[in-house]
Amino acid sequence: SSVSNATSVLKVNRTIYRGEVIGAADLGPVSLGTHLGVETVPAERASALIGKTALTDLPKGSLVVPTAIGEPPVRRGFSRLGLRLTPGQVPVSALPAGTQVVLVPIAAANDGQESGASYRATISVAPLALADGSTSREVPVAAADSGQVARLAAAGRLVVVKRAA
Repeated sequence: SSVSNATSVLKVNRTIYRGEVIGAADLGPVSLGTHLGVETVPAERASALIGKTALTDLPKGSLVVPTAIGEPPVRRGFSRLGLRLTPGQVPVSALPAGTQVVLVPIAAANDGQESGASYRATISVAPLALADGSTSREVPVAAADSGQVARLAAAGRLVVVKRAA
């Protein structure tokens, strides 16, 4: 019977966009009968996916496939940096994963004067809101620039700019 052949696999509980980090409530089990040719993730793997990143958009109610969740790849010649940005350092409008941005260094915190070369980057993971009102974002930048960008970010001396395409 189909009941005896049922397996428990993971489904998506809410729409998850590419780049979002998977939370405990985002995935849930669903019983599935024979599923010829459909790759799924067993429900017992749910805890291993918490904290991983959606590599594709996952519509609510869809089944989770093995290649949909994991660690975003870092391209050869690039480094991925985490940026903690306060309001005023980043546009208020949404910057979802995949958004092209420019990282503009400023001379000193809040003086507004540009200082040095700007760096092209792409938002790689959806932003994470922090308790202090700032956001955490991940961006890949050229490996040769990663040290300088990291130092500027740590000093609060980067502003994220989204320019027209």
